[in-house]
Amino acid sequence: MNTSWDQQLDNFWNTSAEKTAEQLRAELADLLRGMDPNDPRVLFEIASLHDFLGEEAQAVQPYRQALQGSLHGQKREEALIQLASTLRNLGETEEAISLLAQVPTDSALHTDAQGFLALALFDAGREAEAVVAAVTALAPKAQLYSRALDAYARDIAVPDVGAHS
Repeated sequence: MNTSWDQQLDNFWNTSAEKTAEQLRAELADLLRGMDPNDPRVLFEIASLHDFLGEEAQAVQPYRQALQGSLHGQKREEALIQLASTLRNLGETEEAISLLAQVPTDSALHTDAQGFLALALFDAGREAEAVVAAVTALAPKAQLYSRALDAYARDIAVPDVGAHS
């Protein structure tokens, strides 16, 4: 992949809201023409388009293949988040939670992942954990009350996940 290709992809996504599904499919096909269909970046872009078009079930396999390949850095983290969001939408909340836990805490996308984690935890019926994830992610961004938010998040009673009755 070269910078020009990355710029073309950025332009493709930045203008995607104005286009029909047919236009988007044709444009992405043009961008991917001649590339290895098993390239993780190609698979990621195909999955992303399915997702964008509301075709979540069709996005799962290319996301999985991209993650099994050599997708690295932020693109890997984007794929983890996007696959997790897709799985959440398909009712696979526990797998979504597991994928979001793989986004490193030092990642530029960690806060994004925590937002999706909060949604997945909520959907899984783990509301207290969802609030903790959301408030903990929000606290460092707070202007004045960061420490208080962080302390309150720690005070929320979250059941011990490993405990059995």
